[in-house]
This record gives sequence, C-alpha cells and structure tokens, in this order.
Amino acid sequence: MENLVAKKQFDIYSLKEQFIDFIDVSYNTVETYMNGIDNFARYINSKNIKNPQRKDIIEWRDITKEECSCSTANTYLVAIKAFFNFLEMNNLYYNITKNVKGFKMSDTPRKSVLTLEQTKTIYKGLTDLREKALFSLLITTGLRGTEIANAKIEDIKEYNGEICLFVKCKGHNDYDEYVKLSEDVLNNIKEYIGQRNCGYIFISNSNHNKNGGITIKTVREIIKGIFNRFGLNDETLSLHSTRRTFACISYGLGKSIYDIKEVLHHSSIITTQRYLKQADRTENNTENLVANAIMG
Repeated sequence: MENLVAKKQFDIYSLKEQFIDFIDVSYNTVETYMNGIDNFARYINSKNIKNPQRKDIIEWRDITKEECSCSTANTYLVAIKAFFNFLEMNNLYYNITKNVKGFKMSDTPRKSVLTLEQTKTIYKGLTDLREKALFSLLITTGLRGTEIANAKIEDIKEYNGEICLFVKCKGHNDYDEYVKLSEDVLNNIKEYIGQRNCGYIFISNSNHNKNGGITIKTVREIIKGIFNRFGLNDETLSLHSTRRTFACISYGLGKSIYDIKEVLHHSSIITTQRYLKQADRTENNTENLVANAIMG
C-alpha cells in the first residue's frame, strides 16, 4: 500500500468526489463531510503537504480545535476518519487516522437557556404575527430549526383527538413523528397563515424568495433578533436555546425526563439528561402544559 501511495500524488479533491459518490447518507451528512474534508484540504495546501501522514492529521486536529469549538473539531475529525477509511478500503490511500482521538466533550451544555419569566416576557411582547407563531411553536414543542423550516400547513392534522404537527426528525426519511399543538399555538399559526391552506407554514419575506419556504438561516436570524430586542445579547443564546429552554421548563413543571425525551425525539436519554443538567405518548401533554404556563 505504501509503495502505491508513494508513486501517486494525493489529490484530495478528486478523492473527495469519489468518496461523496460512494457514501449513502443524508444530504446534511454529505454537507458535513464535505466541510470537514475541505477544511483538511486547506490545511495541507497551506503547508504544501503532498502526501499527508498521521502526524499531519494530529497537527490539523489540534489547529482546528484552536480555531473552532470542540464539537466542530470532532465533527470534522469524524468526516476525515470516514474519508480515509474509504480510501484504504479501495486501495487509494492508507488510513492515517487510525487511533487518532477526538476531544473529550464537557457534560455542561454550551448553550444558555431562557428562564420561564424571560420566556413569558418575550412571548407577551411579540406583535409580529410570523415572529409570534414561530417563537410560540419553538418554545412549546422543542422542535429543531430544520423541522420548523420544513413544516407545512398540511402537516397539521388531528391525531388521537389532538391537533398535531407531523415532522421529519433528524435522521428520519418520513414525517413519522409529531408534536402536539396547544390551542394558543394553533391560533397563532392560523392568524399568521391567514387564508393559506397549503405549503410551508413559515414563508420567506425576501424579494428573491418571496413566499417560498423560510430557510434555517432565517429562522436563526429571527430568533437571534428577538433575543437582542429583549436585551438578551448573550452569545450563548441561539436558536437551539429554545429547544433546551423547552426541556428545562418542562422539567421544572414536573414532567419526567422520559416524557421530555419523547417530545424532543431524542434517540438516547443521555442527550436529554445533558439538556437538563442546567435545569403512552397520547397521555403525554407536555406541550400543552408548557404553552399554558407561558401563555395562560
């Protein structure tokens, strides 16, 4: 293998294309892998490294940690490990990432959460219909930003006597999970969408995508803008903070960690436990409980 490698220049961009064509993963995972490989490519190009070795992987890993968060550095390393594993399996290059370790993550969440009082103040102070519908849906269901951006009016359905929003969760191919909508949240959505009866719930206001679906970037910008307007300029407050806030408020109101895990659609309760370190599904009324506490 090493003799084969020594005779060929390491063309990372060509090899990356072969890798991307080979893997069978979601679009978001492909994007993540590409970002990691491109980051490594910039490193070896800046160092004029023709045939990277294990020491180059370690040095790149450590530099990436200085420039990014531990989470991002670990994500990039996972991408590079998958990439070089593919190369070795196909006799294209040997796997120089073997036994290269990632960074230990802290159990303490990196994102701040809102208090119940802060959440109530924001909700009561919102007057823009889109903002109010968006914020109330996020904060009373714990949905991810991507799930909100992809949600459509026709995904709101009655199920087991409850009004539910069906969503495609992370790692799923179908809209096979749901959250329950309280009457207040449903009314906020209805007031916002007006006479529209199909298509994306949240639509873009931009000129180049007028009435098209809102993007995850826009969702982040809207939520960050809301935080800033209410004097919450903490850099650790973000869109994902609404999800963590939902979990912590739920827990504070007496819901079990198992109920919260189910609503958040976590695959492991360990993830739910990390959320809460700061603070039969039909019978689980967590969403209504939170909505009533905030909006009642």
